[in-house]
Amino acid sequence: MFSSTLHILPFLVLAVLGHEDTRENPIDVLHVKNLLIKDYTGPLRFDTLELFRNIESLELKNCNFTPFHESFLHPLSNLKRLVITNNVMERVDHDTSGCCSHLEELELTNSGTGDLEEVEMKKIGAMKSLKRLVFHNEKIPVLHEGTLTDTNLVDVTIKHCNLASIEKGAFKKLYKLENLNLKNNKLQKLPKEVLISLKNLKVINLKGNFLNKLTTDQFPSLPNLEVLIVADNPIEVFNLEGIKTVAPKLKYVDVSGIVADTSKSGGVELVKDSLL
Repeated sequence: MFSSTLHILPFLVLAVLGHEDTRENPIDVLHVKNLLIKDYTGPLRFDTLELFRNIESLELKNCNFTPFHESFLHPLSNLKRLVITNNVMERVDHDTSGCCSHLEELELTNSGTGDLEEVEMKKIGAMKSLKRLVFHNEKIPVLHEGTLTDTNLVDVTIKHCNLASIEKGAFKKLYKLENLNLKNNKLQKLPKEVLISLKNLKVINLKGNFLNKLTTDQFPSLPNLEVLIVADNPIEVFNLEGIKTVAPKLKYVDVSGIVADTSKSGGVELVKDSLL
């Protein structure tokens, strides 16, 4: 275990720049734009990455943080991409206030941060610079009203997260959203009100949920929707007659793995070999 920042820095420099770049000129660290920290054990706090304050992309992978303090983000004013994957965190101290004003991509995959409570989800969802947001194998059973309010989000993925419920208004300000991926969760239905503000939406992926019904009256007007994926759901009632009145640009509906009668397709092409 590294006990201080001074001990951490040589490890980080070697990991990013290689031996030949770190012999005599530590000022090179200030020029690093993309940083990967892998297989590290030790604390992550405000001063841990102070010398890397100019980085634009940071990936934390297979680490054991003791503790993980979100204030480490504060010095990283240029950060545009943050990926946190397959970590263990002995303690998480939340503090994202005043950070991440340029963050465009955030991806959490089995991050180790534990259950993402409503208040933390809303802090993430309010980051005004975010364009792409990915949660994979996290614990998010419910998306509450007003969870995602960043109007610049274009791509949202919440998959393998045990998501079972989405409240009305969870996506109400995502006017630019083009891709909504909710595959492999526990959704039994997707309320019409959840989608009503997503006028720019092009792709909805609901593969591998618990939907038992798919009918035209479940959809609001989605003038730009092109692809709908409902593969591997236990759908018993399927009727998309009139779907073109609410989704005039709809090209494909992925129904692979569905055993119900899908003859009422509303004139839309049905794909029976999975798209995604």
